[in-house]
Amino acid sequence: MSDITSQTKEFCEEWRGLHGGNYYYILDGDYCIPIAKYATKTVRKRGDEVCYYVEESKITNKAIVRIFTSNSGSIYIEPDVEFINKCVDLPHLTHLERRFLKEWHEYYIPMLKFIKDTAVKGIRVSNMLEFHLQYLPKYPLSFFISYSSNARLKSFGVLTRGIHEIWIALRILKEFAKEIDFVLFQQSSTIPVANIGNNSLWYEFDFTPHTMCEGILFGKPLPQWLSQIWSRAQAVLGKSPRELEGLRPDIMFTQVVSSCSDLFKSSTIAIKLIIECKNFDYEFWAEDVEKQIIPYKKIFQPEHMVVASLKPVPQDVKKGLKSLGIEVIDHVHLGGVGEKQLVEYVKQVLVLV
Repeated sequence: MSDITSQTKEFCEEWRGLHGGNYYYILDGDYCIPIAKYATKTVRKRGDEVCYYVEESKITNKAIVRIFTSNSGSIYIEPDVEFINKCVDLPHLTHLERRFLKEWHEYYIPMLKFIKDTAVKGIRVSNMLEFHLQYLPKYPLSFFISYSSNARLKSFGVLTRGIHEIWIALRILKEFAKEIDFVLFQQSSTIPVANIGNNSLWYEFDFTPHTMCEGILFGKPLPQWLSQIWSRAQAVLGKSPRELEGLRPDIMFTQVVSSCSDLFKSSTIAIKLIIECKNFDYEFWAEDVEKQIIPYKKIFQPEHMVVASLKPVPQDVKKGLKSLGIEVIDHVHLGGVGEKQLVEYVKQVLVLV
């Protein structure tokens, strides 16, 4: 922000989502309003930079809130996070986003509180999720990406998917562990989240050779079991090795190991259970049935597989997947009827009953 004249101020934003993004809002009464609404002139500059020129009289005695993130994902709010909680409304939100905002309070805030109360010895998650764990904000930060509803929804989807997955993993873990030590929820981690009986629980285990386990296999020959998985992936998906990215089951249980190194010493991998988590209405992930869920069953060949859906799933979809050896449990959220059903299912397949 800089002065152009004594009567006009310049506010420059970076339209980069929440990866290097920079946004200004005016706290006008009970509303948080994007700075663009006050601009008398807007100039698109180099790259993603957009500058607004605002008459000072329009914002006199109004609080200016700046929300910005670094490329690494660090989050900053000026003056402080309490200013966004003062907003009674965000007028720029669409009808769909307002529906998701209700779900934010109904489902995700309780899950965040559960995660916070359960991982009392410490937890490592993404910077974005850590911010929401720390502050439990009234609005998900994604809704402050002012320039695009699509960008807001994409960011919100990534955030809430992570919350749902981590809540499910900790809900299962809490059922079996008297105490939960420091837990690491990091994609491509070299160690499991925890061990339960004779099984290791992995979060978003990455099967892409050059990135899996923090790149431990880079430049090295693939273990036999990984070569077999990739051969099946190419056959099932009809893609070349260069096109195969993102083979990451949400939650996976394998034979008990202490690290990736132990997995790579074996000629086989025993995948006991895969849990694919879905947190939006079925219509938003219907295509995943054919493009992800069924292929994962064929590619990874787990002993058991379940789809844990926060929302209801049509009965015909449940029956179709069950015929392929894939269970579907819906209403999987804190207090939902599927919460206990999922825990009981895991107990049975891991032989922990």
